[in-house]
Amino acid sequence: MNQWQFPGSRWWKFDFHTHTPASEDFLKGCAQQEKDKVTPEFWLQKFMEKKIDCVAVTDHNSGEWIDRLKEKLEELEQEKPDWHYPLHLFPGVEISAAGGVHILAIFGPEKSKSDIDRLLGAVGYDESYKGTDKSVTEVIDEIDKQGGIAIPAHADKDKGLFESSSLGQALENKNIYAVELCDENYEKPQEYTKKKAQWTEVRGSDTHNFRSKNFGEFTWIKMDNPSIEGLKLALIDGAPSVKQRMDISPNRHAKSVIEEITVKDAKHMGRGWPGELKCPFSPFLNVIIGGRGSGKSTLLEFMRLALRREAEILKSDILKPESEKYFTVGEVGLLLGTSHLSLVYRKGETRYRLNWSAQATPPSLEVETETGWETMDGDIRSLFSARIYSQKQIFALAQEPDALLDIIDEAPSVQYAEFERGYIDRKNGYRRLVQRGRELETKIAQKDRYSGLLQDVSRQIDEIEKSGHKTVLQNYRQRRRQRSIMDDLETQWERMTDRLREAREEIGPASLEEQPFSQHDDMLQALVATNKEWEEIDRQLGALIEKSQHIVSNWRSTKDRAKWMKALQADIDTYAQLRAQLQQQGIDPEKYPLLLQQQAAYKQEFEQIDEYAKLLEELEQRKEQTLTAIEEWRNQLAKKRKSFLTSILEGNSSVAIELNPLGQGWEGVEASIRKILHCEDRFDRDFEELKGAYEDQDKNIAIQSLKERLLNIRNGVDGNVRDQRFANHIRGLSQDSISELMCWFPQDSLEIYAIDAKDKKRSIQQGSPGQKTAALLAFILSYGEEPLLLDQPEDDLDNELIYELIVKHLRETKSKRQIIVITHNANIVVNGDAEMVLPLTIKNGQSFISDPAGIQNRNTRKKICDILEGGEQAFEQRYKRIHLES
Repeated sequence: MNQWQFPGSRWWKFDFHTHTPASEDFLKGCAQQEKDKVTPEFWLQKFMEKKIDCVAVTDHNSGEWIDRLKEKLEELEQEKPDWHYPLHLFPGVEISAAGGVHILAIFGPEKSKSDIDRLLGAVGYDESYKGTDKSVTEVIDEIDKQGGIAIPAHADKDKGLFESSSLGQALENKNIYAVELCDENYEKPQEYTKKKAQWTEVRGSDTHNFRSKNFGEFTWIKMDNPSIEGLKLALIDGAPSVKQRMDISPNRHAKSVIEEITVKDAKHMGRGWPGELKCPFSPFLNVIIGGRGSGKSTLLEFMRLALRREAEILKSDILKPESEKYFTVGEVGLLLGTSHLSLVYRKGETRYRLNWSAQATPPSLEVETETGWETMDGDIRSLFSARIYSQKQIFALAQEPDALLDIIDEAPSVQYAEFERGYIDRKNGYRRLVQRGRELETKIAQKDRYSGLLQDVSRQIDEIEKSGHKTVLQNYRQRRRQRSIMDDLETQWERMTDRLREAREEIGPASLEEQPFSQHDDMLQALVATNKEWEEIDRQLGALIEKSQHIVSNWRSTKDRAKWMKALQADIDTYAQLRAQLQQQGIDPEKYPLLLQQQAAYKQEFEQIDEYAKLLEELEQRKEQTLTAIEEWRNQLAKKRKSFLTSILEGNSSVAIELNPLGQGWEGVEASIRKILHCEDRFDRDFEELKGAYEDQDKNIAIQSLKERLLNIRNGVDGNVRDQRFANHIRGLSQDSISELMCWFPQDSLEIYAIDAKDKKRSIQQGSPGQKTAALLAFILSYGEEPLLLDQPEDDLDNELIYELIVKHLRETKSKRQIIVITHNANIVVNGDAEMVLPLTIKNGQSFISDPAGIQNRNTRKKICDILEGGEQAFEQRYKRIHLES
């Protein structure tokens, strides 16, 4: 939630040259009232407001204010006012040596005024003329003798070393590591350049007045914690550990970093003494060192497990047997039933905790909030990126360079996920066209059938319609239709009579009981009158029923006497004769309407088949266009891969990678084709023949020829097959398999070259295991911003390759991404300028980390000597920068 105060070495703003009121020329020309304002607190506040981390207090020939400032600094650290900022004071002094040359003497924060007084006494400081008659080199040697660092002050200005006759003598002095320059464009004396001196250039504010434009000047110094040893190592190291003022802080690191991992209750780590193992990391270069069997690889593989990336190594048949133990719970594994891993992953300012437990009890993913850790959902592998390579993984990649394509395809600029979606869409489109084509072919194949059906139906219709038969049939049908209408109407009339009868029965005359009423009662008279009206209605209904029966009876008499009935019978008799005649020919005249319908339908289908043929022709063109589009889409992927390789390897002096689009060798091609054709372990002789034809042709022609040959075998066109079972197998494949074949294209191939000192390229396939590993490492280190974890990358490499390849790349890369390296090579640790060294040690069968710190830490340097070099003498011989004491 807050800015990360990460462990290990970091960059500090260091002002090498400041003054206090103890210097007579401080606030020179200002009123006394102005001078009185400058108290120790006021002085410290000014530097804190400038966010300066380290300040060397270097008054002219005096250490008077040092103890006052240190005392006040302790008080401020307790009080922490609003403007407070962590500040480290380095006691020092600016000494005027013989010839008036000014020399800065800087000591560690633990020193005090008495140490400065002792130095001034040792160099014979004379208050009367504000200096010493000791030479520049004598003063410098005395500073070094007393544990300080001597820096010629403002060497390019008045009273500076470059402007004095003492320069030649000083150039022979081995105790000068740095020089203060005020003008970065200053042209150094010829004597200095001729000597090829390598003094580190630093800058200080030389503060005499807080209103001065120089106030706030500083130099970036890389140290573990501010100390005289760390400062001395940085100045000896030069450019890698010293930078002039920059607008962007060199402490700026990658957004995604692993902050720490905690291991509890593993078999040999995190249980018993000394308890859980907690491993903190710097956002820059971390090196894990230790003797053989100290658990270095185990720690890295546990991080792989916490990041849910164990499948990357377990999917390899070569690597799986040796790697399973890291991820296995039980007797053969390194995990117990109570084991628990917790990895803190930082994205920007947000911290996440990735948990793994053998019992799967804790939440697997948590996020830190203002109130603590809260459980969250999400896929750890996709949310938290990291690259992890063991030495064996790198070697395996070197043996199969094409495996690098998986790594290349993870690059955002390659857009592989977009390619995959587009490729699937285009393949599905092709499959749909093939399916539609098969439907059209099925319909077109019915042309002869419809032709025969149409001829037969037309013959039957012709027989029915010739020699007046059609008229008989038409008359008969007309009469039948008329008779049907008459019969229907007659039936309706009969039903109407029945409904009248039912209505009369339903209504019926009402029965009136008169007895309860008086004969003179007017109500009785009204009831009688009304009931008579209903009786009249009943009578009328009876009359209507009789009338309707008479109407039906009259109709039947009229119908029976009508001439039409005689004509109907004549037409029926004529039809009966015709039907008997046609039935003898196998024709049913009753089906005449159906035959007409069939004839129309068959004609439509027959005519449509010609349209289907045109559609099929157009479809074949679209299929070819789709296959071309798939090939173009596939070529776009190759171009993006190639562009990516060009961008990351441009200017790389160690490795070159060339991509050959669709250039996969026969071994990979055969494996793909066998998988598509579902014959992974059969028909070797036929595939041997296919191989010969494939390798004898130009790549693009070979691809097309291979597909055509297999299609011809399927279609029975190619009879030149050694094993007829192979042809039968191909013919028995589903259309989806054939479509997959048509949409298939070989993988791209990679040719990896190692570049020697003369810029000559040599394929790593012709190189030694070390050269292969070196080339792959150069690629792995060349791109990406996610954390990179490497296990013993120096294996198989000689020392020259280790420095030229790994060390240089690590120094260039670590500011862009976090790197965690397991190594047995001191070159990687020291010249790689590791920000964090994590020594792993074993005690009582348990691995633990002993005093993790930056390389500037004395204990850390000793462990590097003991673990990696076998002692200080060997370490000193190989790495001058580690030897800090004379």
